[in-house]
Amino acid sequence: MQFHAIAPVFLVLAIALSWPRFASIFSPDTKAAVTAAPLTTIATAINLSAIGLAFAGNDPGLAILVVLVGVLLGATMRAPTPVISVALSVASLAVSLQLS
Repeated sequence: MQFHAIAPVFLVLAIALSWPRFASIFSPDTKAAVTAAPLTTIATAINLSAIGLAFAGNDPGLAILVVLVGVLLGATMRAPTPVISVALSVASLAVSLQLS
């Protein structure tokens, strides 16, 4: 699977938009109800899938760049509400799969 020109952008968006909810499972300050929520499970699946797709049959340098930009963008941006953020990340991953 080779990247088309715009597919990495959608993978970056999928990683960035699902990153805050995914990273919350590793924070000791997060309540157990948030870590066990279905929304967190979906965000985790989207994030790990996008990371896996970045490395699937592609140049490792480009894959590392896609993941790094996605994580940095997700850690620094102010995301919309979790429901909207995860919904947009699902849509971004779907578009990326469609382009691949």
